[in-house]
Amino acid sequence: MVTLQVISFQTKGKSLLCTGLGKKFVGSGKKVGYIKPVNILDDGEKENYGEADYIREVFELDQSKEQLYPLHLQPQDLWRNLTEDEDNFSNKVIKSCHNVAEGKDILLVEGCGDLRDDKVSALACYLMAEKLDARVIVLAGFSPDFKTGEVFQILEKLKQRLIGVIVNQVPESKIKLLQNEIIESFKGQGIPVLGILPESRALAGVSVEEIAQAVGGEIISSKNKAGELVENVMLGAMTPDSGRDYFNRKKNKAVIARSERADMLLAALETSTKCLVVSKEKPSTSVLVKAEDKNVPVLVVNKEIPDILAGIEQALVQARFQNTQKLKTLAGLLDSGLDFKALSASLGFK
Repeated sequence: MVTLQVISFQTKGKSLLCTGLGKKFVGSGKKVGYIKPVNILDDGEKENYGEADYIREVFELDQSKEQLYPLHLQPQDLWRNLTEDEDNFSNKVIKSCHNVAEGKDILLVEGCGDLRDDKVSALACYLMAEKLDARVIVLAGFSPDFKTGEVFQILEKLKQRLIGVIVNQVPESKIKLLQNEIIESFKGQGIPVLGILPESRALAGVSVEEIAQAVGGEIISSKNKAGELVENVMLGAMTPDSGRDYFNRKKNKAVIARSERADMLLAALETSTKCLVVSKEKPSTSVLVKAEDKNVPVLVVNKEIPDILAGIEQALVQARFQNTQKLKTLAGLLDSGLDFKALSASLGFK
């Protein structure tokens, strides 16, 4: 059985990557297990099982969510475990992993925190890699200030356990730059780049249903499309003549407008719109009929537009990956951007 730990550097997406990798290993005939040994809590939280139930469903695991997320710790408690009670902490992690690894070919271990921005979590990841005798993949987020030197300094601490880096959130315009320059820089340090994943707004999106929950809205039409992903948000505040041109600027969007702006709502329905979010009252019959015809959900929210916008923006910030469309999108990105053959070989799989 092989243990593969997935940890991050200046990015989100560890749970999503674990799920995507796990699906690929399952597709290659491997029995896959998963665990997040340490889950860092926000202030006031006692436990948070995050994506555990969804991952259980995707991998058809027998273990409970409590087994997949065994330790829930505040940052200060994690630090105390690492500095004052390391042996007991390590034994808990090892035991928890053994409990979910039985009968598996590979155990995916999701790291906690971020290597660059959370030094306590980084220390925990290094310790877990050692105690579990794990191979390690680092998911590194691309940004305008991406500095390979900073990455190398941190990755040096993983030594021979590191099997490679996957760089995500790369704008299409920067992919060739990465391939021509940064990959060579990593290779010069003996660090394989296993994949470059382009930026995808779909992976950062939220479903229509999640928007409804975030703003306290009611879906009054096309409820069968509540799982559709919204990638952009636009306000219906332009003049009628420019409506269609304005809304054509963004795809897969939610359009927020007052109920009396039937002109803008109708114009939005002529473009790539995932839902209409209407303030205060139901829109006119003409809007509802056209929305039904286009199979576009209409949400009615008893709030002012600035409050609705703030709620949707917060939902986007807190977006989770528990969505079938996101998993399909990631599968496509991994198929084209990940060297799965090299990854499998580095783990000893043929």
